[in-house]
Amino acid sequence: MGQFRERFELARTQYGQALERLHEAADLDETMIVRDAMIQRFEFTYELAWKSMFYWMKDQGEQVPEMQKPIIQNAFRCQMISDPKLWEDIKDCRDETSHTYNENKAVEVVAFVRGTALAAFDVFRQRIDSL
Repeated sequence: MGQFRERFELARTQYGQALERLHEAADLDETMIVRDAMIQRFEFTYELAWKSMFYWMKDQGEQVPEMQKPIIQNAFRCQMISDPKLWEDIKDCRDETSHTYNENKAVEVVAFVRGTALAAFDVFRQRIDSL
């Protein structure tokens, strides 16, 4: 097994665990603490998603830089994801929450995670579990 395949397998496993933790938080009634936990879990779930994309593509011989935007575009081309715009929106949300804290933005992000990102993460998990 090559180094990128090993990294992909580790990232895929960790992604599944992170996604389960995110679902656990999403199943709770929203409080400030739950909201903060969801944002943190959303951030590391997203990080493991794009790293899984990257390592899988590198293992397949793709020449893609370790930069999120090109990885998302290539993941679409490689049929790992079906909506690159949605994944760019997920990336933008993640970027906003990791650099500052604003309560109104936190409420918006959690609503986005519950209403949109979780479903995209679940579909991605099914896809990478079949690789």
